Amino acid sequence: MMNWKNVALHGSNGIARVCGEYEITDTRLPAAKYKIKVLERRESFFASPNVAVKESDGTPEWIGGLGRTELEALQDAIARMGERFALRSRWNEDELEWSDPRDF
Repeated sequence: MMNWKNVALHGSNGIARVCGEYEITDTRLPAAKYKIKVLERRESFFASPNVAVKESDGTPEWIGGLGRTELEALQDAIARMGERFALRSRWNEDELEWSDPRDF
């Protein structure tokens, strides 16, 4: 039986499967929520939030979570986002960068 992880990539570098999408409520953000998409890769899981805090020069600092399971990656991403958001009690829209909605 063929597994998606064994699909021949014909020159492509990698393959991943979206295994979960989660909505996190956080009242420190103007929208009061953000999303995290979790990808299953061949050997691990990666969780990607749809929002990043901008650095002082205006560039976004994108944070992700890693894990051996979907939930480990999700928990890692939430913890990292929580650490970043804890730097102030409320974030303004101009301090954040949102990913393209078509990505989520």
